Amino acid sequence: MGETTTLANWQFYLLLILALYAVVQLLILPLLQRLIYNRSQSAERVLDEELQFGLPSYALANRSLWIDRIISDPQVTDAIDIATTQQQSKEGALTQARSYANEIVPTFNVLVYFRLGYWLARKCLRMFYWIQVGFSAQSEYQGIPKDSCVIMVSNHRSNFDPLLLIYLTSRLAPVSYSAGEWALVTPFAQFIHAMGFFIVRRDQPDNQLYHKILERYVFLATSHCIPQGVFIEGGLSRDGRIQPLKLGLLNYLVKAVGEGHCKDIVFVPCALNYDKIPEDKTLVAHQEDGFKDKGRLYSLFSFLKFFATITTYVFPRRHKPFGYACINFGKPISLNAWQQKHGVVLSKLDMTARRESITSLGNELAERIGSLLPVLPTYLLASVLGHSDDLPISELNLKVRTTKLIEDLVSIGVPVFLPNNDGDYALSQGIYVLLRRKIIEPTGDGRFQLVESRRKLLEYYCNTIAGFVASVSAKDDNQCR
Repeated sequence: MGETTTLANWQFYLLLILALYAVVQLLILPLLQRLIYNRSQSAERVLDEELQFGLPSYALANRSLWIDRIISDPQVTDAIDIATTQQQSKEGALTQARSYANEIVPTFNVLVYFRLGYWLARKCLRMFYWIQVGFSAQSEYQGIPKDSCVIMVSNHRSNFDPLLLIYLTSRLAPVSYSAGEWALVTPFAQFIHAMGFFIVRRDQPDNQLYHKILERYVFLATSHCIPQGVFIEGGLSRDGRIQPLKLGLLNYLVKAVGEGHCKDIVFVPCALNYDKIPEDKTLVAHQEDGFKDKGRLYSLFSFLKFFATITTYVFPRRHKPFGYACINFGKPISLNAWQQKHGVVLSKLDMTARRESITSLGNELAERIGSLLPVLPTYLLASVLGHSDDLPISELNLKVRTTKLIEDLVSIGVPVFLPNNDGDYALSQGIYVLLRRKIIEPTGDGRFQLVESRRKLLEYYCNTIAGFVASVSAKDDNQCR
């Protein structure tokens, strides 16, 4: 009974590892899971009461149930049968369909979205920008019924856009956005899915099975009133202007009206803008060919280069932000009211008529967003510089001309944003941004001149408000007549 057993070192370490594993599995993990579950349940109860549009219960449903429901959807089943007859076995088509569903369907986590995601968005954005809401039709949002699905529709200026919208709409509802195929890389996919994002491949233009699964996911999410976010352009602008519309997701969304819990779809137009677009150099450099043929390695390299650039920008202890980031929230648009106004019922139209109506709806939303676009000091100064024939120009002369442009734009209702309602301060900040971007440089005699190698960058910012400037010119021409 009193014998001593001697263990070899490897035996002792093996027993120690097994004991630690047992402690982790039987004690630590269950406690962590219980703690996270209790925190999630508490957060869900609080958020469901505090959020203006509530916390949709179906957003919290088990991800595997969503995937099973999509795979067993009759339309997806038909698409699997078509794929089977075309090129692969039934098992192969089913496996492929489940793989696509796993890529697309998110697994929304309240703590990740409202704690980690909100914190990350807040820290990142405030590190790089002074954030302002220029206009919000908040009073009109109060009347949106609970059985309506809210769709945030906005322009697309930067990859920071989802962070900005999440940060500023966190008191309304958790909004689900789409992310590109870059997010399929681990661990991005897990984090993006936990934030409620669904991942959309853009390299599957002719894959009917993939698009049917994507369509049915969007349909189911909308029909259960899970708020969605849509970038109407579909991609970042490479020349500053609003890009041709991508209406595929919009078409999927509107199919859900009158289905399930969704009695109406309410579009909230949002227009956002930044004094400095973080990706502007890359966008300008690829105005002609875009990014489609560059591959994922090039995209990853560009991301790492951009990350290194902004990291070196932030490290100095006394850095100044890029400038202002501003967003305007417009009046909501009810899909039911829109259909009644135009005398159409989208669900009863044939394919050609439906396409025309969706295009009309998309154009109307794009026009509303365009009219809400915040005009920031950087763009005003860029426009004046781009249309000046007597460069170099003194700071005083530049400010005088820009002030005149501001007055003309305000007179026709353009949403010009002047921080602190101080025109001189706003223009000084804008000049600082242009100097830091090396779009202009001092001549040494109190004047500024353009840097020729950055002229395309200047044109990028000019193009953003070219429509507003053209309206002012047209007004002046009419007055002269």
